[in-house]
Amino acid sequence: MKYFVSSDIHGFFTYWQEALVAAKFDINNPEHKIVLCGDIFDRGKEAKLIIQYILAHKDKIILIRGNHEDLMQDMIIRNYPTSSDIHNGTYDTIIDLGYNELISMKKVANKSGINAVLDLCENFYETKKYIFCHSWIPTTLDFQYDEYWRLASYFDFYRARWMNPVLMYEMGLFDKEKTIVSGHYHVSFFHERFDLDKEKAKTNYLPFISPKLISLDAATVISHKVNCLVLEDEELNK
Repeated sequence: MKYFVSSDIHGFFTYWQEALVAAKFDINNPEHKIVLCGDIFDRGKEAKLIIQYILAHKDKIILIRGNHEDLMQDMIIRNYPTSSDIHNGTYDTIIDLGYNELISMKKVANKSGINAVLDLCENFYETKKYIFCHSWIPTTLDFQYDEYWRLASYFDFYRARWMNPVLMYEMGLFDKEKTIVSGHYHVSFFHERFDLDKEKAKTNYLPFISPKLISLDAATVISHKVNCLVLEDEELNK
């Protein structure tokens, strides 16, 4: 199976589709699947197009829940925005989908299809060699490796989605057997920290690739691009 992996597309449907085309993704190829490692919405203005595409091709797309999916779901349940929702673009997304003071956020979420997309999101997905998550896999509360992380609670996965992946990388909190594939922090942070040319690293939005971690967040609102990395691997259910 070929996995066409992106993360943090943040409402930029056009840039995402351009990346898929460049990577030669074929929606009709049974050996091709898309993986989105979270933060699907907020900041870009193409949420409707993303929802339509995902729901039309949901059998071809694996969705990983990001912290922005948590923000959206929490806001919908609360039915009003916090300052964090406004700052992160979550409130703008629900407005773009038709919200106003005369209709509840839940009704908008149901009618627009964003609730259906949220229902498709998983905490993680794994193949024979890779673990796809948003930021990191759950750790213990004192930031130690937890061999039973796959059985972690919703709270632990929620917490993991907000973790600093650069710090987790430096602490060596990797899975013992597989490579983590994630987003959440701009790849330029990894390049700036670990590349030799620090000045060029600040604007390097190409994937950060190491034996134990692949980071993909291209800072799309700044770079105007989405990373799409093609990984070939075996499905676990085969």
